[in-house]
Amino acid sequence: MVKWRKYIVENYVKNFELKVSGNPYDQGFIIDFSFNIEEQEYLESLFNLNKFLKSNTPLIDMMDKNQIKLVSHLINFRAIKVDVNQVKQQQTLFTCIVDYYLSLQLSELSRNYFDFQNEIQHLFKNGYYVKNSDIKFMSQFKAHKDSRQLQYIMFASFILKLGEAFKIGIIMTNIRLITCLTSIKTGKHIGFFKNPERQIIEFTRNSSAHQNEVINYITKENKKEFENVKLKLVEMRRNVSEVIEDLELRTILDELILKKD
Repeated sequence: MVKWRKYIVENYVKNFELKVSGNPYDQGFIIDFSFNIEEQEYLESLFNLNKFLKSNTPLIDMMDKNQIKLVSHLINFRAIKVDVNQVKQQQTLFTCIVDYYLSLQLSELSRNYFDFQNEIQHLFKNGYYVKNSDIKFMSQFKAHKDSRQLQYIMFASFILKLGEAFKIGIIMTNIRLITCLTSIKTGKHIGFFKNPERQIIEFTRNSSAHQNEVINYITKENKKEFENVKLKLVEMRRNVSEVIEDLELRTILDELILKKD
């Protein structure tokens, strides 16, 4: 390994330890460097987050200190392997991330939603598995009524049901349709529009397949409170026979929404 690259690795570790310890550090070294295999192996030999924080649950401890950006850096930085399945009493990284975002001011929820989705997805990409404490934690939010918070709660709850990283990607890609169907099923306003009717119309505007899916669901489940939305979609759709052809999406819709509870 060339000396200047070794210097970068060593200073990355040094400054990271200084930062998490609450000491002055060089911010230029706390970034996503691109390390080759040899450099990654050297980095791993030096990097010991448990030792830096004198803790067996360092990521959770960092979340308790609102250091989510640093935790996100570690979860996303492939050159460093961290234990994402650590548990501290009833806390997990999943509960910490959900709690952090649901604690934001309501006015901040819309612009932070995609960050929230990405944090959860990267958590599972790093080998996270669902725990009983996650399910218990999410059950406390059933009484929440704000539509913006419900968007977060819906996503997190569905992730716990699926528990697989590749399925999370499918949910994220099709979150608009999933939100529409869930809103219709539960009768709750979920999302960032002023009302569910407007959101359903806007979210399905560019897809006849999605419009047909919503129309069929309203008809099949006899959701009379959404009859006006259904009539509007019937008027708007360009193709009456277009359907969802993605079998993986179809399976997820059946599992999360369409099958009877």
